[in-house]
Amino acid sequence: MQYVRDKAESDCLKQIGLSEKEGARFFASPKSEEHGDLACSIAFSMAKKEKKSPKEIAENIALKISSGKLPPSIEKVEAKEGFVNFFFSNDYYAQALSQALELKEKFGESDEWKGKKIIVEFSQPNVGKPFHVGHIRSTILGDAVANLRESQGWKTVRMNYIGDSGTQVAKLLLALDIFKEKLPEVKDEKTMLEYYVKIHREIEAKPELADKAKAYQEKIEAGDSETIKKVEFIRKKSYEAFQRNYDLLGVKFDVVTGESDFVKISKKIVDEALKKKIAFVDKGGETVVKLEDYGLPNFIVLRSNGTTLYTTRDLGLADDKFEKYAFDESVILTAAEQNMHFKQVIKTLELLGRKYAQNYKHVGFGLISLQEGKLSTREGRVVFLEDVLNQVSDYAKEEIMQRQGDYSKKEISEIAGMIGIGSAKFAVLRITPEKSILFDLKKIVSFEGDTGAYAQYTCVRAESILEKAREEKAKIPSDLSKFDFNREERRVAKLISEYPIVLKNASHAMQPHQVCDYILKLSAAFNEFYHAHRVLNAEEKEEKPKRLALVKATASVLENALSLLGIKVPEKM
Repeated sequence: MQYVRDKAESDCLKQIGLSEKEGARFFASPKSEEHGDLACSIAFSMAKKEKKSPKEIAENIALKISSGKLPPSIEKVEAKEGFVNFFFSNDYYAQALSQALELKEKFGESDEWKGKKIIVEFSQPNVGKPFHVGHIRSTILGDAVANLRESQGWKTVRMNYIGDSGTQVAKLLLALDIFKEKLPEVKDEKTMLEYYVKIHREIEAKPELADKAKAYQEKIEAGDSETIKKVEFIRKKSYEAFQRNYDLLGVKFDVVTGESDFVKISKKIVDEALKKKIAFVDKGGETVVKLEDYGLPNFIVLRSNGTTLYTTRDLGLADDKFEKYAFDESVILTAAEQNMHFKQVIKTLELLGRKYAQNYKHVGFGLISLQEGKLSTREGRVVFLEDVLNQVSDYAKEEIMQRQGDYSKKEISEIAGMIGIGSAKFAVLRITPEKSILFDLKKIVSFEGDTGAYAQYTCVRAESILEKAREEKAKIPSDLSKFDFNREERRVAKLISEYPIVLKNASHAMQPHQVCDYILKLSAAFNEFYHAHRVLNAEEKEEKPKRLALVKATASVLENALSLLGIKVPEKM
């Protein structure tokens, strides 16, 4: 499908005589409205060859285009400061709104990548450790990336790779053995945290206990039945807590797997690396992949006692992914602290001759911090995500109560949950991945400012207008071409027309923050329009149908965009 915005850009390119590929180089959206809707900088490129100033060349181009017949999407063409500026017509805005209204939730979607498959691996908590506030970023970022890719035709496989075979599990098993008489029975992740913190302090005081933890690691990898039963118990108790958080966040997975599933396959890969001479056994008995020649640190893949590391198991996981899913792309979302690790993994896959390695990708993101500093499970400095989500919902409840709406207790609770959790998601997703985040829980649920609650409130306001229109049996015309659009109306319609481009770019770059930025821009433009012009009681009767169309298209696009971020919109706020 060709969207109205794409068609208009093609029209502008034809007027200049450029191909689409060349257009990407010379065309851009101006920052100022007085410079039109699309600006072409080709005059600067031509200046040296033509031996004329960009200003003169741009004026000649604009005059030539204006003297001919303009396509319906273009109202006028002007030259300014060396740029050729195109202004969209009323017909363009009318068609953009009509298309958004006709396609509804399908508006912005594309089948460009239909038939392609991507695995999005995200969340990846470690069993035996709490699901804390730091886990929210990978969980909702991965969910949003998967949604965006699906909107552009990709078949997605959502994978959660659980850490159930690392040293933290071995240490926890040791703690359960040593402290079972001193600490409460393990019922949930909070009691497991007590054990985890205590064993770390104990190992610091008695270093010889580290060897006992290693012995548990060896038993896990050897498949010792009694040890495996204890691991399964820890995994079960841990995942019960994980699932509560996933339910609160509305996140689901197609595949849940664990590190323990890849011990055998990863050892085979180590043998392969040795045979291909890309790895060696060092003096200490550890097996190491040689990466120094490629500007990376060497990569330990097997301990001297023959046990694997998470590094090794990641290689096994990669092979398993491709064997089972034959992906066109696989992306892993983790904290940026893992950036070097995944460079080593991908380079090792390349050296092993895995052709899929070029499509094996990692997206690293900054950490979420507390006011007092970085989160630390070992030190017990943890904020449980479930507690945070409940807290932001309580803050949202306070906002709702201040507005004195006519709500039942049940409605307040449901609305507060949607606003609180939606606002927390938006606050995380609107920050570019590489930046770290310091949470301010009260600020993110404000109905004003650059928040998810503000966007939700804008949707509710628009839907309220539409509900009153339905009561009045007011109709929205399918043909909007006869209407003129004023400045505020044009701003809203123009942003609506740009939605497909935003989705396409955000999906390709795997950057949901681009959608957040768009949502805030459209919300601001709509609220400016709403405050400047009446809708149901329009000054002129014939303006009402057009403005209702603007309201409905805005509500539809905002709700769709928020949905892709995993954010629900309440019926009232």
